[in-house]
Amino acid sequence: MSSWTDWKLNDILWGIILPLIVAFLIIIFPLELAPILLEVDPSYTLNAIIVDGLGEAILTIAIPLFAGLIWNKFAGGAAGFLLGSIYALYANDSIVWGVSMGYYMPSGMAIGDIANLGYVVSAMLVGYMAGSLNGGSFSFKRMLVASLIAATIAGFFQFWTASLSITMMVQDYLYSGFLIILPKLIYAVIIPIFVTVFGWFGISPKQMM
Repeated sequence: MSSWTDWKLNDILWGIILPLIVAFLIIIFPLELAPILLEVDPSYTLNAIIVDGLGEAILTIAIPLFAGLIWNKFAGGAAGFLLGSIYALYANDSIVWGVSMGYYMPSGMAIGDIANLGYVVSAMLVGYMAGSLNGGSFSFKRMLVASLIAATIAGFFQFWTASLSITMMVQDYLYSGFLIILPKLIYAVIIPIFVTVFGWFGISPKQMM
């Protein structure tokens, strides 16, 4: 255990510099990337997946997956429950604000909408299932397969709840399914890479096997 006077360069790097870089990228990413993607894809599909869906992806996919793979299924499920709940509250607040401002938001949610609960449950599923299927392994192939299976199942579950939404979140089934499932599959490939790198440096809450 480090004393209060025991400071190393790594403490500054991992405790201050890296978090600041990540925080900066999260803010600047949508500001700079959105106009570029709009020129490439005027239909706004890429923006919907990469920019607008960034917060949803981080809270309901990336972090639960990471927790499940690097720790265990309970950590993944708990992270999914907590962060999925936070995102559901944010999304619900967005639709209430939009209605109060006179905006029509067909992709939003109303209070009590089953799609609201879908965010929470799908986030729990992806974290718990990935951790359960991975079984504590640091094998990249095993983590990748576990993530893809969990992300696919959670994606279809969220798509199902969205199709039941009273606000008609799903009107074009093929397009909506694409927007919901594709980001989960992308992060199912990215997160095992992060967990593998963390494993190389022994940064894990569990003992390396």
